[in-house]
Amino acid sequence: MAARFRLILDEAAMHRLMSSAETAKMLAQKASAIAATARGSAPKNSKGSWNMYARSLSVTAYEVEGTVHSAVQADRHALLIEYGWRDKGGRRHPGNHTLKEALLKEREG
Repeated sequence: MAARFRLILDEAAMHRLMSSAETAKMLAQKASAIAATARGSAPKNSKGSWNMYARSLSVTAYEVEGTVHSAVQADRHALLIEYGWRDKGGRRHPGNHTLKEALLKEREG
């Protein structure tokens, strides 16, 4: 049986940690790595059109009340490829889940 413990976090210390430049740099690197992994395993478009999955992913870093956040953003077309869609005839096209697989791959190391 796993040991039980109680974790008490100091709010001021967590705020200092999450607002530091080192944390911002680390979060940006992780988000960039996730986006790069997703771009590498993304479905390829032979036409090279503007709505290619790899082109529609972007990494964004932002700050809210001094706390740094980093995110991988996907536009509408990438989300359709990620989660799937229905065509005009009502036929379901399943999603590729490329971004989810990239997140899991980066989590595992």
